[in-house]
Amino acid sequence: MLATEIPTLSAPPACSDDPELFFPASSLHVAQAEAAKRVCAGCPARRDCLTFALTHAVHGIWGGTTEADRVRIQRAHGLPKRVAWTGAPLVRDDDTTTTTDSTSED
Repeated sequence: MLATEIPTLSAPPACSDDPELFFPASSLHVAQAEAAKRVCAGCPARRDCLTFALTHAVHGIWGGTTEADRVRIQRAHGLPKRVAWTGAPLVRDDDTTTTTDSTSED
């Protein structure tokens, strides 16, 4: 993939209240990851975040999944390589911001 448009979010994400919760320092922070997953479980933007995370190389909890969860999902479904995300913000339906990146990661 050479260019990727940042997906729009259908609703404000629940993680906006405490974004640091969703970026544990390591996979050893199981309690933090589980707390973030609980927030994601009730989030109206969960599907959008998960779709984005499955197609981009992102760190942290996205769409209720850890990086390891997403690798398992990708392998189980034969999904293609992820595009490295440049860190551009996700956009809402009323915003037309896009980003491109030519870097890929497996």
